[in-house]
Amino acid sequence: MALDTAKAVAASRALTAKFNRESAAVRTFYPQICTVVASNGADEQYGILGAMPAIREYLGDRQYNKLRGATYTLLNKEWEGSLEIEKKDVADDRLGLYDGALTTLAQRAARHPDKLLMTAIMNGESTACFDGQFFFDTDHVWGDSGSQSNDLTYAAATGTTPTEAEFLGAYEAARAAMMGFKDDNGEPLHEDVLTGVNSGMQFVCLVPKELEVTAKKTFNKLLTGGGDTNVVIDRPEVVMSTHLTSAAKFYLLRVDVPLRPLIFQNRESLTANVQGANDMNMKQLQMGTYARYNIGYGAWWNAVLTTFT
Repeated sequence: MALDTAKAVAASRALTAKFNRESAAVRTFYPQICTVVASNGADEQYGILGAMPAIREYLGDRQYNKLRGATYTLLNKEWEGSLEIEKKDVADDRLGLYDGALTTLAQRAARHPDKLLMTAIMNGESTACFDGQFFFDTDHVWGDSGSQSNDLTYAAATGTTPTEAEFLGAYEAARAAMMGFKDDNGEPLHEDVLTGVNSGMQFVCLVPKELEVTAKKTFNKLLTGGGDTNVVIDRPEVVMSTHLTSAAKFYLLRVDVPLRPLIFQNRESLTANVQGANDMNMKQLQMGTYARYNIGYGAWWNAVLTTFT
């Protein structure tokens, strides 16, 4: 079925414009915890150097230190979404039939990086990062750091359904573990001088739907069960994702840092086009989306996983 040229052009422009509006209106989460990098090729290689030596009193000869190095390569991947629209509906001015489907396609395409991010986070217990260890692991070692764990467990009286007090205890343990991480020279990775309850650090507490209410009550209530003031050091922002599949795990992520826990590598941003308007052998218009990017692992020392047991 052929459409007249003017109507075909108008329909294509209308579909593309609607897609662009709907996708642009989506509020995504990944920029909050990912270092966003513009990619110029099929992949990008990231190099990380060990820390600068500690400052020492100048006694005797200088002591020269060599920087340790590690690399990490992240391949870009292609992503697409496709939708067919009947030409007869375009000819009959019934594009409104597809409003819901087009909106859903635009929103899903725009939110896909968030879904990819959650998959990367969940796979962090079995996927290597800069140091060759799993991103979440019990024995990160580099140079003189000693063995360090960002894969914690916390015992709850009811197993995998913690009370508010237990959730607060698990958060405090995760934050304390993060603040104790050391670089390859044995110096603190988090060198902040902390003052007061709210030191200015910014944390995200990422939870599954099963822990959302407990986490928000834990951090936001004014008083504890005993009537005391509820003191939460560096109160984190609670973020829930329905893509997280374990009801017993939460993630503490520090986001006020140059190298965030994960990397979003963007090669080609999301676009859409419409084809088939003047092809008499096709009964449908075909809308396709395309993007090329990937998500990988950044600074493991800015992320701690806790599993309730």
